[in-house]
Amino acid sequence: RLSRELARSHDARRAGSPLVSWLALLSSTCRTIPMAPIIAALCLSFVLPLPLDTARHARGAAPAPALMEAAATTYRLNNYLLPAPLTPRNNMVLVKLRKSEEGETSRGLVLAASQRKIRDGEVAAAGPGLTHPESGQLLPTGVGAGDHVLCEEIVMEGEAIDYLGEKHRMLPDSRVVATLEGGVMSAATFKPSGERLLVRLPKAVEETASGIALAGLGDSGELPSQGEVVAVGPGQLNARGEHNPMPVAPGEFVVFGRYAGSELDFEDGFKYKVVFARECLAKW
Repeated sequence: RLSRELARSHDARRAGSPLVSWLALLSSTCRTIPMAPIIAALCLSFVLPLPLDTARHARGAAPAPALMEAAATTYRLNNYLLPAPLTPRNNMVLVKLRKSEEGETSRGLVLAASQRKIRDGEVAAAGPGLTHPESGQLLPTGVGAGDHVLCEEIVMEGEAIDYLGEKHRMLPDSRVVATLEGGVMSAATFKPSGERLLVRLPKAVEETASGIALAGLGDSGELPSQGEVVAVGPGQLNARGEHNPMPVAPGEFVVFGRYAGSELDFEDGFKYKVVFARECLAKW
């Protein structure tokens, strides 16, 4: 009897019978056959298939692309969800700081203790720059997203934030000491910013090509206050948005104040200092 009823039901389905006829058939079948409830459930699943998205999730399929895109565009700042990525204003730079031991980076650059603490990291975002108050000219920020930089971390300046689950620092671009080509830590890839100079200090008493002796590291442990300029920045931006020419060039020697600049050690056998051109007292 069940076979005959199911055969008639298939014929009725092909003929376009409504769902009510199916339910009546199943009700009559369930009254005569003990296993009919199971067959009724199977028939209902055949007549009323699951929606496409429900079936996909029931099979353990990956979430829809729209859901994945929404998850990928989630921005979190100090445990607050943001509707859009963080965008620095003016000349502010958002730097993702590298995780490292105190005083030493993971790539061999030793950062010597000084009045100004230097950290390295990658620029996550940068503002467009500052507008000069007199000329109205935009002074563009000297770095951009993706640049690997060394920056001065001043406790009372900028802001330490947690962004996208990582430690970041928001700083003005004036605190960016240099960029490093390819993220490589070496004197050859060190590109000073603004009017800064990278000066290589003498290891011992040395003579320049002109015969002038340079005092090296003495018994007191104090670093010498003169050395050879290895790299120079592009110069300070003026009111027209142009770089002023640098007063010194690579290969020249300079004398600066004893407490000027920040100490660096690339572990290449030399000590270095980063100083401003305005801190240089003389050159030859």
